[in-house]
Amino acid sequence: MELITYETIRSAQRAEKDEILQKLPDNFFESVKEWFINKEKMKDITSLLEVENGNKLVEDLINRRQKKIVLAALRTIRGELPPPNLTDEERKFFDQIVKNLKAFKNNMNEKFKGYGKIVEEKIEEAKKTIEQMKPPETMAKKEEMVEIKPIKPNGKNMVKILKDLPRFVGPDLKSYGPLKSGDIITLSKDVSKLLINRKVAENILE
Repeated sequence: MELITYETIRSAQRAEKDEILQKLPDNFFESVKEWFINKEKMKDITSLLEVENGNKLVEDLINRRQKKIVLAALRTIRGELPPPNLTDEERKFFDQIVKNLKAFKNNMNEKFKGYGKIVEEKIEEAKKTIEQMKPPETMAKKEEMVEIKPIKPNGKNMVKILKDLPRFVGPDLKSYGPLKSGDIITLSKDVSKLLINRKVAENILE
């Protein structure tokens, strides 16, 4: 076990202010612990002051090294090499962080892929819905246009058109329109309900 002095601790703390993880003397922390025990036994003012200041220096040293190790672990899972100058305990700490980061990354990737698949499915559903709402050109040409007149309804709904509407195919597969704002027409319940829900018509009679 290497002999440790107050100057040894202060020099190590100063060196650790550098961005790179510094190499510590062999069994550094074990030697520092022994140094604290011996100094506290002396009970003189100088020794007690060195213990108090030494505690602050060691705490700062450990915090700096921990921060560097965590950042190095992040860089490692992105492809960089592990940092040099790790103590045995720090190596265990570093390996555990890397393991946890990789597990977290894999978990998030799986969730993201799953979410991406759901979004893709929703987009496809929306596309199909839009296509279904478009009046098929071939069907519109073949089918005879149904002229809607404002007559007294018989089992139907009478609605007032609120917006100009192009020709469209209703749920009953019949072609309607074009319709103008202000038109009052009689429609089947399914068609009138569709227009009312889309706020392009309002109900007059049922």
